[in-house]
Amino acid sequence: MKVKFPFFPQLCLCILCVVSLYMLYWTKVSSTIAVLNLTSCVLLILPYFTRNSIYSADRMMVVNAKLALLLVSVAAFGYLKTASAYSEGAPLEVCSDLMPQHGPEAQTKESPYTLTPNRKSVKAGESITLTLASKDFSKFKGFMVQARDSRDKPMGSFTPLPASKNNSEFKGKWKLLSCPDGPSNNTATHANAVEKSRVVLTWTAPKTLELQSFKFKFTVAKNGGEYWVGKETESIAVSQTNPGSTKRN
Repeated sequence: MKVKFPFFPQLCLCILCVVSLYMLYWTKVSSTIAVLNLTSCVLLILPYFTRNSIYSADRMMVVNAKLALLLVSVAAFGYLKTASAYSEGAPLEVCSDLMPQHGPEAQTKESPYTLTPNRKSVKAGESITLTLASKDFSKFKGFMVQARDSRDKPMGSFTPLPASKNNSEFKGKWKLLSCPDGPSNNTATHANAVEKSRVVLTWTAPKTLELQSFKFKFTVAKNGGEYWVGKETESIAVSQTNPGSTKRN
């Protein structure tokens, strides 16, 4: 005898499959919930392969469909909360590897985005202006920028606003983080998921800079599923202050 699926459970099954596959592909954080949803899909079909049940297969499927909808609602809520959190900037958990906690694997092809400093050398306490933009004028939604010392730890600090405080182009588009193993405001990241053409940052070197050179590391996300991780600028040379004019702070 051919089994006929009721409309309501069949609709629930389709919704669960689509949402589950979406979660598995686009986010690592929700993969456990996605597996749970796929299990719910199995539960929707299982009654039709169960014999000698007290309830009819149709009735069991409707009950399981309601339970599955409850599970996927909880999963969707958790996913949206997570997505909302990451759209407001990178979390402290990614300070070390600069790896976004969403989407598929990072891109391996050449990045269309560059981080360009306005100078090739700096002294202790001096500032550098950095411009994050695209080579092909494509926009991006998220980013994370740090200067790294010889131990690969964050160094220096970013100022709350670009050097030109009268320019409102960048206001509200990025914010500062104080990642562990470094000074306060050592990391700049996006403040929202609004598409950006470019971002201009001002970074200040520490008052004590005992190394010959360093680089800036950055991650840029075009969207939730396409991003480039841990890219580096060219080396920034450290100019040593003349011994006769050295001031200790």
